[in-house]
Amino acid sequence: MDDVAYTLCVSTGTGDADSALVAARHRLPGARPEDDSVLSG
Repeated sequence: MDDVAYTLCVSTGTGDADSALVAARHRLPGARPEDDSVLSG
């Protein structure tokens, strides 16, 4: 799992997994960037 988190951070230019998820969500077509609820749970 650490490799996946690292790869996501590198590919999005972020420094932690939470920020990487938000950044990736903003880049995905059809994603809802205003819904970052996965981070609050």
